[in-house]
Amino acid sequence: MRITQSEIYRNFISNLQTVSELYSRLSRQVASGKRLTQLNDSPAGSAELLSLTDLASDIDQYRSSSDSVSFYLRVADSALNEVNNLITSIYSKGSQAASELVGSDARSALAIEIRSLRDQILSLANSQAKGRYIFAGSMVTSAPFVIEGDSVHYNGDGNVNTIAVDGGMEVQLGVPGSDTFNSVFSSIESLLSAIDSNDTAAIGSALGQFSSAISQLGQSRGKIGASLGLVQNVQARLDVQETNLKARRSQVEDTNMAEAIVQMNQAQTALQTTISAGGSILPQRNLFDILG
Repeated sequence: MRITQSEIYRNFISNLQTVSELYSRLSRQVASGKRLTQLNDSPAGSAELLSLTDLASDIDQYRSSSDSVSFYLRVADSALNEVNNLITSIYSKGSQAASELVGSDARSALAIEIRSLRDQILSLANSQAKGRYIFAGSMVTSAPFVIEGDSVHYNGDGNVNTIAVDGGMEVQLGVPGSDTFNSVFSSIESLLSAIDSNDTAAIGSALGQFSSAISQLGQSRGKIGASLGLVQNVQARLDVQETNLKARRSQVEDTNMAEAIVQMNQAQTALQTTISAGGSILPQRNLFDILG
C-alpha cells in the first residue's frame, strides 16, 4: 500500500501535537507543583478533587458549628460552677441562722448576705454569650429570670436550640433554666422567709429543700459535661477526617517533582527529535512555522 506525502504530513503533525501537548502539560506540573492544572489533565481526578472540596467545606462547617456549641456549653458550665459555690455559701449562712445561739439582729444580717448571694446567682442565671441568654431555652433574646420581692420567676421555655455538629448528629446549646434554677430560687426564697420570721424550725425545714436544688443543679451540669464530651469526640473525628482528606487531595493533585522533571526532559527531547525529523519531510525548519 503506497503512503502519500499528505498522509506522512498528517502523521507528523499528529505526532508533533501529541508530544507538544505532553511537554506543555509536564511543564505546567513542574512550574505549579500540581499534577492537575487543567480539567483535561485528568477528568476523573478533577471530579474527585471537586468531591474532596465539597467534603472539606462540610468539615469546615461542622468544625465551626462544634466550636460554637463548645463555646456556649463552656460558658454555661462556668456559670453553673459559680452558682454551685454560691449555693454552698448560702446554705452555710442559713445553717448559721438556724442556730439557737444566733439572735434576730444577726439573722437579719445573714439575710442581707444571702440576698446579695442570691442576686449573684440571678445574674448568672441571666448570663449572656454573644447576645444570647444561655439559660432561656429557645427564647434567647430576653432575660429568662425576673425577681419580685424575694420571688424569682422564669420567663423562658423548656426548648433548647440544637446545632448539627456532624452528619446526623445534633447537640443542644445548653439546658433550660427552669430545670436548673427554679428549685434553687425556691429554696432560697423559703430560707429568707424563715429567717425574716426568726423561726429556727422553719429555717431548718427550708435548708432541707437545698438537697433537691443541688441535685437538679448537678444534673444540669452533668448534661452539659456529657454534651461537651460529645463535641470533643466530634472535633477529634473531624481532625482525623481533615488529615485524611488533605493526604488524599495531595495524592490526587500534587505532582512528584523528581518524576515530573525527568518526564518533562524526556518529552522535550522527544519534541526536539520530532521537529528534527520533520526537517526531512517539510520545507519548514522552524517549529512556529510548522504549527502556523
